[in-house]
Amino acid sequence: MSDARPAIEQLQAAFTQAITEVRSIHGVPMLRLHKQDVPTVVHFLHTNPSLRGSLSLLWAVDHRPREARYELWYLFTLAEHKDWVLLVTDLRGNEREFPSITPALHAAKWYEREIRDLFGLIPIGHPDMRRLVRHEHWPKASHPLKKDFPWDRVLERVQGQYAFRKIQGEGVFEVPVGPIHAGIIEPGHFRFSVAGEPIMQLELRHFWKHRGIEKLFEQQQLTAAVPLSERVSGDTAVGHSLAYCQAVETLLGMDVPRRARYLRSLVLELERLHNHIGDVGAICNDTAYALAHAHCGRMKEQLMQLNDRLTGSRFLRGVNCVGGIAIDVTDGQVAQVVTELDAIEQDFTAIEKILFANASLTERLENTGILTERMAWDHAVIGVVGRSSGMDRDIRRDRPFAAYDELQPKVVLYRYGDVRARMRVRLDEVHESIRLIREIRRRLPRGPLRIQPMRKPQPGEWAISAVEGWRGEILYVVMAGEEGRIHRCKVRDPSFVNWPAIQWAALGNIIPDFPLINKSFNLSYAGNDL
Repeated sequence: MSDARPAIEQLQAAFTQAITEVRSIHGVPMLRLHKQDVPTVVHFLHTNPSLRGSLSLLWAVDHRPREARYELWYLFTLAEHKDWVLLVTDLRGNEREFPSITPALHAAKWYEREIRDLFGLIPIGHPDMRRLVRHEHWPKASHPLKKDFPWDRVLERVQGQYAFRKIQGEGVFEVPVGPIHAGIIEPGHFRFSVAGEPIMQLELRHFWKHRGIEKLFEQQQLTAAVPLSERVSGDTAVGHSLAYCQAVETLLGMDVPRRARYLRSLVLELERLHNHIGDVGAICNDTAYALAHAHCGRMKEQLMQLNDRLTGSRFLRGVNCVGGIAIDVTDGQVAQVVTELDAIEQDFTAIEKILFANASLTERLENTGILTERMAWDHAVIGVVGRSSGMDRDIRRDRPFAAYDELQPKVVLYRYGDVRARMRVRLDEVHESIRLIREIRRRLPRGPLRIQPMRKPQPGEWAISAVEGWRGEILYVVMAGEEGRIHRCKVRDPSFVNWPAIQWAALGNIIPDFPLINKSFNLSYAGNDL
């Protein structure tokens, strides 16, 4: 259990009666609990100074038809060593209720509402029992991740209305924005409550793009679902497909060749580059700074054309495959990548100097949309947004995957949590990604690109995989089913974690600044809504 062993021993000593089993599955320590003890153990794990566990994922599994039970899984990341601890509890037979941990842990709020919608399991004591994923036009008792719910069932539309929270008082009024927007963007509904100019409350209403991705995974073979993972969030094809492949490779006992691991790191950093540079330009555009936006757009297009020449896809699709990588590159191609990145970095550095010298831009970005370190911790915020608010966490360093154990990336960290900090993280990570790609070129080994499966997983066997995508930590949990199929695939894009936090970053700001705050978070609607 590596560095998690002292934490496990501490939990065992404190909760002897609550813990019924301790195991390690594929290196992840798992503690099985009585369901009534889960909130107490979670509170201890989260608040104890020597543990400080942050909720990374909460999901449910329907084991039917093999067993008449559900399981609830709570994955925590320990603050100091970034090790995982997994808590598991059962709901047997006709049990549908479980004690909510949301009153003690803000980060669980959306997870438990999602479980209620998709499985019909009830988090008793949850402070907000409104629907999250199942909008009000869904019929009652429609819970699509239950095993007896057909994947191709067409639902009848019913009438219903979402109950938004309202602030009462003289001079308070609401400003609804979306879900249909003026630009060509994905749908999201934002409802502001204001009295005068400052935002008193922001409430999100998302999941307009729910596509049933996790249900679709259950119709796939373990080795055939990579194209589906690439389409969870279109701008993160490499990050999602890599996370999926790693989980399946663990189940199939596959040790990916070293050259393939390096090439996976290469394409992941290329994905980070074009998205970060595009975001820097978009943030500038929302301050009406069109010059910087134009130059960043030009550099992003150069990078996407580079992606296309290197892999045949501007969005780097079709690169990852189970067991390794589907394309190879020559030494000359890698050298050309580095040459082009050298030129782009020079252009980008020149733009940076202009940005830092622009007093009006700085005035718009500083102290706008502040997400404090405490608020980021309470909501388990991750990725660019988290590192802008003092959350020292990056999976490339903390739980190395692909070739990052040899590349040793440097983690960019700021603590003031405003729009400028979120832009600064992106600026610095652009240079770090280019440095890593130079290092990949220098170290890139010879050898095979792909390996065949070494074993067949047993039905019910599972594996967890983490990848640091350009937005942040992507998690996949894949459970094997019968005849090489997927029984359960839980997907968590960083957007699902960070969307609730934007509601707090907006408070006290004015509505015209919200597009700027929103762009500095730049979260995915599709990756969130699945």
